[in-house]
Amino acid sequence: MFEAVAVAQFLSRDVAIAQIVTTITTIFYSLVFAIGYYLVVRGNRATLLEMRREHRFGGGPQILVEADYSRLPSIDLVVRNVSGGSARDITFEFSAPVEDSSGFVLSELPYLEQGVNFLGPGSHVACFWDDLDPLVSSLRAKGLDEGISVTVRYRDLTGEPYETRWTINPLLFAGNRHVPREGLGEVVSALEKLHDALSREAAADGGARPLERP
Repeated sequence: MFEAVAVAQFLSRDVAIAQIVTTITTIFYSLVFAIGYYLVVRGNRATLLEMRREHRFGGGPQILVEADYSRLPSIDLVVRNVSGGSARDITFEFSAPVEDSSGFVLSELPYLEQGVNFLGPGSHVACFWDDLDPLVSSLRAKGLDEGISVTVRYRDLTGEPYETRWTINPLLFAGNRHVPREGLGEVVSALEKLHDALSREAAADGGARPLERP
């Protein structure tokens, strides 16, 4: 009888322990599931907010500072917003002064030294820097063979901060054989030749009067 009671107590204790273990395991997995669900919801919410922000403001801004070589031998220094979002509170930090071969310091211009309040998508601000050959010589004399780096800090319209870093190095184009631009006189001469040719054709067409030059 005593042995039966002992066995019953032993089995009852094992059942209680099993129930406790089961309860702890259930609570543990429930907690893991709850944490996982929370992280998924939080991640989806952040993604949704980002998508809404991009949809509302056309994406995050991207401010680019570069040397524009489209008018060689002249070089322009350009600040561009190349994205679909507007930028505000734009500031610039240069690793060295940006100056031309005459000593004029472009980086001390108000919009570069004090910053730009606002720049819309696709907008840009440009100024003439220098001609290529004298600028290359000036940069080499200052030991700026690796170019000048500029750190740009700005915010989008929601206040989200951004920071980008660019390197401007005209020495990469040293010795470039640019295509010379036609002078104004050559353009005028070509227009006069075209005018004369049209006048002769008009005169030969049934005795029509030649065109008068403006």
